[in-house]
Amino acid sequence: MSVFTIIQFALKSAFKSALKSVSNTTRALKPVPLVLLLSIQATAAFGGGTAAPLEGVTKSLISLYSAHYSAKFSGLDIEAVQRLEEIEPGIYRESLTAKNFLGKINEQSTFSLTDKQQLRPTEYSYVRSVFGRTKTEVQRFDWQNNILHYRKNDSRKETALAAGQLDMITHRLQLRRDLNAGHRAFSYPVISRGKLKQYNYRVVGSEVLQTAIGPLQTVRVERVVDADSNSQFTAWLASDWEHLIVKLEQKKNGDSHQLKLRSAVVNNQTVLPLKNTHTKTDGSTE
Repeated sequence: MSVFTIIQFALKSAFKSALKSVSNTTRALKPVPLVLLLSIQATAAFGGGTAAPLEGVTKSLISLYSAHYSAKFSGLDIEAVQRLEEIEPGIYRESLTAKNFLGKINEQSTFSLTDKQQLRPTEYSYVRSVFGRTKTEVQRFDWQNNILHYRKNDSRKETALAAGQLDMITHRLQLRRDLNAGHRAFSYPVISRGKLKQYNYRVVGSEVLQTAIGPLQTVRVERVVDADSNSQFTAWLASDWEHLIVKLEQKKNGDSHQLKLRSAVVNNQTVLPLKNTHTKTDGSTE
């Protein structure tokens, strides 16, 4: 909903280290909180009125796609591209690249399918370059020995690995697959930064969402958090397009950040808007 991300825009440690680096090199620069824009990482990750857009297309077990997104934070823009491709027969790679003038983020996961058609990640990487400083994290999944090898810059560690565990990217993809299967509540064991966490989601509704493409039928999914949490994560996913992520919204400590779909291709077909929708006087559709 790393998705299924689900995507976070705040990474305090990156902000602090970036400001420290800038402070050490020059006093003329003012603190720039827009580095947070480049931390698009999932806290990871999400009918009616149109002809079936994928009709006549032979569906593979994994739906390949390419999608372009835009986001706005503190008045400045970032651009992001997310894609899923088959790099070898039976071997897939899903990646996210986000950038603006401050820096760039590359996040990707390589995975395959088990005999039971379950996602099995083999390697996950996250590389962030901001203000000329680079941070690298890599997770290698050794399924033969059930060991996860985690590396953060020059630091390394190992942890036990169990069947069914995912990374930030593959858990977002599994959410989309489960939505395709008709499920409405989801729970995934996810290894993030070398640590095992549990991510829970639920379907809370459906709506026609106005996008840069036009109106799209979507399912709205929320991450389930503790009642006293000050964080909220919501994703809208396109029902007619293999539940591609259309919009992400995170609210935390009074701040709100959004990611929105601009254009996409799913299974070699350009994502098109709904037909026969009518705009009401309040701007919504029916």
